[in-house]
Amino acid sequence: MKSKIFILSVLVVIVFVSNLSQAANKLEKNLVLYLSFDELDGKKVEDHSIHGNHGEISGKPTLVDGKFGKALKLNGKTDWVTIAHDDSLCVSKAVTVMAWINAESHKGGGTAQWAGILAKSNNPRSYSFYTTTDGGGALHFSSMGGSTSNKPVELKKWQHVVAQMTEKKAHRYYINGESAGEFAGKGALPGKVDNAEVFVGKTHEGNREFVGIIDEVRIWNRELSEKEVKEQMEAGRLKLLGVDPQQKLASTWGLLKREK
Repeated sequence: MKSKIFILSVLVVIVFVSNLSQAANKLEKNLVLYLSFDELDGKKVEDHSIHGNHGEISGKPTLVDGKFGKALKLNGKTDWVTIAHDDSLCVSKAVTVMAWINAESHKGGGTAQWAGILAKSNNPRSYSFYTTTDGGGALHFSSMGGSTSNKPVELKKWQHVVAQMTEKKAHRYYINGESAGEFAGKGALPGKVDNAEVFVGKTHEGNREFVGIIDEVRIWNRELSEKEVKEQMEAGRLKLLGVDPQQKLASTWGLLKREK
């Protein structure tokens, strides 16, 4: 009798974990890149999205304590992450880019007035996201036209920064979950015409390398609502992705065996 109950319990767990995995995949389908930087595999940075857009480290950035888990500290000269082009990283209707940053300067490498957070910006540009010396240290977003946020980003302090191209072809900014400006009149997104790689910690122009710490980089191929932006801001990897199905199955299997 105990054996039958044990087998039935295992089957229930398998079904539960399978459903959990399917629900997570459905939730994440518009998330095309998610780098938590919690762990590194040599030069490889794991993408937690379902698209597998893993990154490769250049230079020797330091793994340090982040806003959630670990983060990358970049020197503003030779440190960045490159994600090879994939069609999943292209955007045609809307895009939301976000990260937690702790910037040491709004000035990138060399003498540039911008410090690149992330970019996919061939010609034309899909998304290119910076801090800038303009506006007392504002955000700048270049996506079929450029704009600058109407609020600054504080230095040497964790700040959650978000830029969007909305479906109505407007740039929208959030800093720490609060609106930081909206600017209409931008062009249509390029879609698959832009076949550039994605950079984290620099942009394609050069002399715009980020100085400081970057954590929780996420790119969505849709426009997130203000409520969703705040939810993302408050969620690290474990909260965002939920319990890892394989880990859940292993731990539950061990518990069942002990209780047999």
